Amino acid sequence: MLNFSFNFNLFNNYYYLYERLLVLFFSLVPAILLVIFILYTDRESKEPAKNIVLCLLSGILTIALASNLESYVLPLFNNNVVVTYVFAMIEELSKMAIFLLFLFDNKYFDDIYDGIVYMSLIALSFAGVENIMYAFSESTVSSSISLALMRDLTTIPLHVICGVVIGFFLALASFSKLRGKKYLNILLAILISTFMHGTFNNFMTLLSKIDVSSNDTVKTMLFLVLPLILIMIALLYVAYVVIQKTVNLNRCFINNKKYDEKFSYLMNKDDYLNSSFNKNKEKRYNILKFNKTKKEEVSDNKKTEDTNKENIVSTSNDQKVIEESTIKEEVLNEKTEEQLNSEVEEKIDEIINFEIEKNIVLNNSKKKQFKESKKRRLYYKNKSK
Repeated sequence: MLNFSFNFNLFNNYYYLYERLLVLFFSLVPAILLVIFILYTDRESKEPAKNIVLCLLSGILTIALASNLESYVLPLFNNNVVVTYVFAMIEELSKMAIFLLFLFDNKYFDDIYDGIVYMSLIALSFAGVENIMYAFSESTVSSSISLALMRDLTTIPLHVICGVVIGFFLALASFSKLRGKKYLNILLAILISTFMHGTFNNFMTLLSKIDVSSNDTVKTMLFLVLPLILIMIALLYVAYVVIQKTVNLNRCFINNKKYDEKFSYLMNKDDYLNSSFNKNKEKRYNILKFNKTKKEEVSDNKKTEDTNKENIVSTSNDQKVIEESTIKEEVLNEKTEEQLNSEVEEKIDEIINFEIEKNIVLNNSKKKQFKESKKRRLYYKNKSK
C-alpha cells in the first residue's frame, strides 16, 4: 500500500468505545479465523507455543520496519508502478526477516510444512496490524468498517498467500542438500512474493482510477467487482497449488520416500536428522538450554541460600524464643519454690505457735490445779487442827 502517512489514532475523539470495538472486530476476525485454520491443519505436528506467539506478535515489528524503510526509499523513485513493487518487496522482506532470524535455524522447524505454518502466521500478524491502522485512519465508523471489510476480502488473503509462497520456498531452502539450491530458493521466495504483491497493488490502483457511477450496478460489477474476483481466484489457485505441493513433499520427507526428479536435492527425514545442519541446530538448542538451565540452577541455588538463611534466622529466633521461655519457666519455678517454702515455713510457724500456746495453756492449767490442790490441802489441814 502506498500511503503510510495517515493519522493512526485508536482512541480518537469521534469514536465511542463500542464503535472502536466494532472496528477492531471487523479488522481482526478474518485474520483470527485464518490463524485457527492454519493451526488446525498442523494439528498432527503441533508447533511450540512460544514460536506461535512470536509469529503472532511479529506484526508490530514488521510494520514498523517496513514503514521506516519505505519512508527512506520513497524519494528515490518517481514512477508509481516501480514504487509499488519496491514497497511490496520491502514488506515481504520485513516478514521474511522474522522467519530467517528466529525460525529458520529453530530446532522445531523440522518438516517442510512448518515453513508454510510459520510464514502464514507472520503474514497474518502483519496483515492484522496493517488492517487496524488503515481502518482507524478513517473519520467515521461506517467508512472504517467498510474499509476493514474490503481489506478482509482482499489484502488479508493476499498477505497470507504471499506468506504461503515464501514459506514454501524457505522450507525448500532449509531442507536442501545443495547450497546453490538453498540460495536460489531464498531468492525465488522474495521475487515471486514481491511480484504477486506488487502486481495486486498496481491492479487495485488501476481499478480505483476507473470512473464508475455508484448507481450503475452493471458497470460496477463488470469493471470493478468481476476483475477483483478474478484476480482473487487466481491468487487462491496459486496458494492451493503451492499448499498441495508442500503437503506431498512433506509426506515424502516424513516417510523417507524418494522425491521426483525436480526436488531430488531435498533431504528426507533420515538425511535431515543426520545432517550437519540439524546437528548445529541441536547444538545451538542444547547450548541455549544449558545456559537457561544454568541460570535456573543459579536462581534455584540463590533461592535455596536465601531459604537457608531464612531458616537459620528462623531457627535462631526459635532458639532465642525457647531460651527466653526456658528462663521464664525457671524464674517462675524459682518463684514457685520460694512461695512453697514460705508457705511451708508459715505452716510450721503456725504449728509451733499452736504447740507453744497449747503448752502454755496446759502449764497454766496445771499451775492453777496445783494451786487449788494446795489450797484444799491447806484448808483440810487447818480444819483438822
